[in-house]
Amino acid sequence: MANDVRDNDMGLISDMKQKIEEIERLVFELKDLGRGMPVVEKNVRSILSFTHVLRFGISDLVEGSDVKGG
Repeated sequence: MANDVRDNDMGLISDMKQKIEEIERLVFELKDLGRGMPVVEKNVRSILSFTHVLRFGISDLVEGSDVKGG
């Protein structure tokens, strides 16, 4: 039972990680398209800062899961 919950959590975390990577990929595309436009460049930096925080949050969840489960 506990392993099933952990496997489900790891699956959700993996899905979140993929979504964050997809967001980052799209933001880099926007960065290329909006090159030279200050409003786009500024917002791209902000979005990348948020995705960076999300990525580290996901890493913390994985580490916490490893400590509890392992």
